[in-house]
Amino acid sequence: MKFIMPFIFSFASILIHAQSKQDYTWLMGLEPGGSDYPINCMNVLDFGDINGLKITKELIDSRFFLSNVSASNSDGNLLFYSNGCYIKDANHQIMPNGNHLNPGSIYDDNCPDGGYTSQGIIILPSPGNPNKYYLFHQAFEIYNESPFVRTNRLYYTVVDMQQNNGMGDVILKNQVVLGTTQYTGIQAVRHANNNDWWVIAMKQNGNKYYKVLLTENGISEVDSQTIGDLLSINGGGQMCFSPDGTKFAKYDFMDQLMLFDFDRSTGLLSNYRQMDIDTNELAFCGLAFSPNSKRLYLSTQQKLWQLDLEAPDILASKTLVGEFDGFVYEFFNLLFPVLFQRMQLGPDYKIYMTSHGPVAYMHVINNPDEPGLACNFVQRGLELPCSVNYSIPNFPNYRLGTGYPVCDSNIVYVSAAYESPPLQGVRVWPNPASYELHAENNFAISKPATLWLFNATGQAVRQWELSSGQLGHTFSLEGLADGMYFWKVGSEGQQIDSGKLVIIK
Repeated sequence: MKFIMPFIFSFASILIHAQSKQDYTWLMGLEPGGSDYPINCMNVLDFGDINGLKITKELIDSRFFLSNVSASNSDGNLLFYSNGCYIKDANHQIMPNGNHLNPGSIYDDNCPDGGYTSQGIIILPSPGNPNKYYLFHQAFEIYNESPFVRTNRLYYTVVDMQQNNGMGDVILKNQVVLGTTQYTGIQAVRHANNNDWWVIAMKQNGNKYYKVLLTENGISEVDSQTIGDLLSINGGGQMCFSPDGTKFAKYDFMDQLMLFDFDRSTGLLSNYRQMDIDTNELAFCGLAFSPNSKRLYLSTQQKLWQLDLEAPDILASKTLVGEFDGFVYEFFNLLFPVLFQRMQLGPDYKIYMTSHGPVAYMHVINNPDEPGLACNFVQRGLELPCSVNYSIPNFPNYRLGTGYPVCDSNIVYVSAAYESPPLQGVRVWPNPASYELHAENNFAISKPATLWLFNATGQAVRQWELSSGQLGHTFSLEGLADGMYFWKVGSEGQQIDSGKLVIIK
């Protein structure tokens, strides 16, 4: 027996390891921009490569807007993915019956360019059949003939990977789970039996939380509870469970942070707490828990905060661990500030963050378990071969209850690490400015250069030429409104320096 038992434990460990890589392939790209820029470039982030994190590009049609989800097998190899409009297999072909997810007017007007629900789709392996997968996904509708849209359906769709010669087939599609208006976004966590799944959605303009139980028999329970404050119409935020499944959080600029405890046995939320994190920025927000579930990260467009969830006063523990450095990215003759947005915990103990606007970078929290600045947040810490916009894959913690840790510390980034281009000492001042702007550098520009000024939406509002051989320049700000702007100095297609500027008159 003493020889058999170690073998059993070793074999069990191998099985656990082999069954825990469903989130090891991330796909990211752009939604179409008309004829102004192409969309045939998709980033593939492979966390399961033998050498570590491998980033490649596929020169294929990549239509991702807000909805983004993918499924990998037990070895981390891609099986299929969806943008909320269709389901494509690992060969990037639409599966049989894989078109026309989320039917309605929004689909008719916007698909196949990408779904408009942030975190509005998630993939769960069937508890009773390892070859079947459930996709839960939300649909939009126009709200009272206004410019606003709202989520009006929660559907589920089933993929069978044994069909179509192992490439997958959609065997059930657009089955209604909830037929009522919901807040944008859904999340999932394993039941305490470590086999079934809870799916959580929220009532729009209310404080009702829906819970759906997925078992080996399919949808076994649809229930709800009322708790906490009323939700807004939509605050453009993010929600997630902690990796250990004991907490649920939602953060947006309207409702701010809503934090709950969660019971994986009953599916009940409790211990509701509301906290105002940053009420000054009315913009998209992001949220992610650390791997050890002890810290919570919250992003606005320009700031990244950390909370200590074990502190006696959680809000008092709020620490600023990152602030936008003013960097802008040029994409087809337009400049986009690489701001902060949505986050996702990776299988390598790091938290990855997208920006908005087509940019070829992701921000990275390298040590999210550590307190304060020791978390090592690096802006543009990951350079991508293709630009991305808004979306980031929406994954639950597939390893919860498997005996395998939430992340794998052995994964390393094997591609060339991105380093910010060295700044050339360009000084743009004063900041804030009123009626004049001065540009000065500690070297004489040897070639003609240009200083661009962009508003908060990325539109160029001023363009000034910097003469070669001249150290100082002065420009008028007449006609520009108060607000936040971004500047860039470039020459012959190369960026020399960039930053942000506030105008107050």
